[in-house]
Amino acid sequence: MGIQGLLRNLHPLLVPPPSHHSNTNDNGSAPKPQQHKNNPQIKHNIRQFSNKSLAIDASSWLHKAAYTCAQHLVEATENNTRNAIAEASYTKYMMNRCHELLTHAGIHTIYLVFDGIRVPLKSGTNANRESKRRANIFQARRLMACGRTKEAS
Repeated sequence: MGIQGLLRNLHPLLVPPPSHHSNTNDNGSAPKPQQHKNNPQIKHNIRQFSNKSLAIDASSWLHKAAYTCAQHLVEATENNTRNAIAEASYTKYMMNRCHELLTHAGIHTIYLVFDGIRVPLKSGTNANRESKRRANIFQARRLMACGRTKEAS
């Protein structure tokens, strides 16, 4: 998904994980990787950015927020109206994510970065997403018409 090769091109700007060779202990040895019950080799932790500023791709959060109110969003979009339930749900999701980073991870400042114009490099990705979106809406409507509301949402 996204722009092919983006992370490779951004690699020089990325912050190394705590287990990276550039992060060594005072005695020159590499720190032990953090342990986690589900993944013994976790290399990154958001708390490593405590007291720092972060730029977050707001589009990814908005995409996830859409799952909290998908039906309301579809109806509002198709009717070219606003939906207070969808707006409240979106806002709550975004605020909760920011709150988690500020309070639990100790992040100093959050910059939410929103997409600008559509990037030509992502035209194929965007077309695929739109096609899937339409197919999912069609499937959800079909299930709703059959009374299968849980499956439709």
